[in-house]
Amino acid sequence: MHRVLFVCTANIFRSRFSEEVYNHLIVKEQISSTAFSAGLKVGAYITRTIYKPALDELIQLRIKPLRKNDFSVHINELELSKYNRIICLDELEHQPMVQSNHKLRDMNIEYWNIVDEPKVSSDVSLPQCYERVKNLVSQLSVELS
Repeated sequence: MHRVLFVCTANIFRSRFSEEVYNHLIVKEQISSTAFSAGLKVGAYITRTIYKPALDELIQLRIKPLRKNDFSVHINELELSKYNRIICLDELEHQPMVQSNHKLRDMNIEYWNIVDEPKVSSDVSLPQCYERVKNLVSQLSVELS
């Protein structure tokens, strides 16, 4: 089973949205893969479930979230070696956090450049997440077949 981990700061917005989109699309494409998500600074935020704009966008896309009511997960709670691919959603924001985390410092991390609110509106960032995830699924469809 191919496993992907999406990582953002609080694990309530970009990473959770990407996880839900990915898991929806791989079922449609019949790919033997799964995704999960985690945050780098989960304890610093009061909101611990999926952020409403991400949930609203999933509803618009007709994607039923599998972890709608689950609390965010800190990356240090996971066994990272079980993931084939770890994707942080914003290099500028996340690379310093990755470098300061002893579990992540020497890992192969892929960075996307999807900026968080309030710097960029969810009307911009969530469609960017969707397109990047859709492209990833298409790529994996070829690689894993």
